Amino acid sequence: MSFAQDVKHEIANLDLGPKALKAELYGIVKLKSSLIISNRSLALEFVMSSLSLARRIVYLFRKVYQLNLEFLVKEQKKLDYKNLNYLKTHERVKEILEDLDIIDADFNFVDGISSQYDEDKDSVLRGMFLARGSVNDPGKSSYHLEIVCNQKVECDYVTSLLDGFDIPSKTVTRPKGEVVYIKKGEAIGDFLKIIGSSNMLFYYENERIKRDLNNVVNRIMNCDLANSDKTFKSAQAQLADIELIQKNYDIDKLSIRMQEMIRLRTLYPESSLQELSDVTPTALGRYIGKSGVSHGMKDIQELAASIRGKRKK
Repeated sequence: MSFAQDVKHEIANLDLGPKALKAELYGIVKLKSSLIISNRSLALEFVMSSLSLARRIVYLFRKVYQLNLEFLVKEQKKLDYKNLNYLKTHERVKEILEDLDIIDADFNFVDGISSQYDEDKDSVLRGMFLARGSVNDPGKSSYHLEIVCNQKVECDYVTSLLDGFDIPSKTVTRPKGEVVYIKKGEAIGDFLKIIGSSNMLFYYENERIKRDLNNVVNRIMNCDLANSDKTFKSAQAQLADIELIQKNYDIDKLSIRMQEMIRLRTLYPESSLQELSDVTPTALGRYIGKSGVSHGMKDIQELAASIRGKRKK
């Protein structure tokens, strides 16, 4: 199973109280159900490839409304298609939809999201994620979690719920519907905690820590390589300057600081300025700080530049 399927499998087996189960069912019905009207009869239908979701919906209707749904599996002929699970009921459809606050007594659909679930917002989110949510495996792909909504009002509701939990999210319109998505790794972890996916949260955070650690290590390595390359090029330029000075001047007649820097760079041709400073007590018999070494190397650079300038004339 994929990571998203593992998350759904875990939360589809949670043992919750009656109010939480009803709120979860409400979230599923809002995003996943189809209302079929024919010959003055009503039917509520769900179609999905996930067997764990199908079992959860059957369980919710049985626990909340003591109602058994018709369960049909339709085999897909193409090898890359999963079997489809059909759940349907003709019984007490109007009564159930009214009780869930999806329609009113006059059979009008209730605008927006019902306020009767304000104390069970986490369960509504869990139901909506079960219905039309997905999340990437942090160890294999970029951080991404999304819930696909049928209408913008549902999209706005999910966004407001996430804002209430301090989870930043964004929305986008796609052919499949209005999509609420989360891109930050820490925020996705918070979402998994809210919907009750404790076991998969541990896996997620472990993979996220490993991934973030690898990124930090890579950045440090790249930085070290860049610094090493910069140090090498700088040292090579200084050695070239020293060679030019030696051809044009008697080293013994140069300033003491410049003589020391020539000796230091010649003895340690690949060292950084800090490394050169560290070895001055041994190489020169006295300590010279990094700043002093840097100034000495600039003296060498300026003298070499002066020689090159005279040659051009």
